[in-house]
Amino acid sequence: MAEEGAFFGARRGWALRKRFWALDSYGLLLLMIMLSLIVAAVPTEGRENLMAVLRTVVLAGTFLFALHTSGANRWMYYASVVLIATTVSASVIVDANTKTGAAVDAFAALMLVLAGLFVIGRRFAAHPVITGQSVLAAICIYLLLGLGYAAVYGVIGALDPAGLFGPTNLAQNNIVRVYYSFITLCTVGYGDFVPYANFTRMVAVTEALVGQVYLVTIVALLVSQVGHERPRRDRSKPAEPAE
Repeated sequence: MAEEGAFFGARRGWALRKRFWALDSYGLLLLMIMLSLIVAAVPTEGRENLMAVLRTVVLAGTFLFALHTSGANRWMYYASVVLIATTVSASVIVDANTKTGAAVDAFAALMLVLAGLFVIGRRFAAHPVITGQSVLAAICIYLLLGLGYAAVYGVIGALDPAGLFGPTNLAQNNIVRVYYSFITLCTVGYGDFVPYANFTRMVAVTEALVGQVYLVTIVALLVSQVGHERPRRDRSKPAEPAE
């Protein structure tokens, strides 16, 4: 097994520009995802349209960097340009203060998060050796799961406001949805917000299960296997007959 420092400290001393252009720069991607969370936490009173566009633009930029650092194929870039142009245009055109606008804003975020999960997961699965960047990629996926579920709650809140947190006006509050998504993902369970409709409750159940299973299996296994080469199947050898 290679030395641990070769995987966690190999990029120490690199200039920011070199880190930005290098493949598997998931530390930078993690920072960009955190920036998306910060933007999502900015109060929107009286600036709903502006903040909806800003959230979409920041998330789109994060997705573009995920494409680059994950070594995406050219066709993925073409498809992503169409996706980003559609989501950003929809956020600009539609009024975020309306029911339709809130649904479009949440759905646009969901599409960008799902696309980011796809490209990161694809690159992550192709790593021949588990490195520190593999662990960072797994953490990026975990945070995107939280953002993705927050977008799902946004769609639910736009279509059925009472189905999210009951007869309150909090369904349209993006900060509350992100907060609720991550405390559910981490199974903290403060109890200050509870799902009201049965469908919303089942969505929360899936998020809690995904969050816990992901942490105790995927992330824990990766951390314990850093520096190990993933086993490969030699398809040239015929399968051994069963005894």
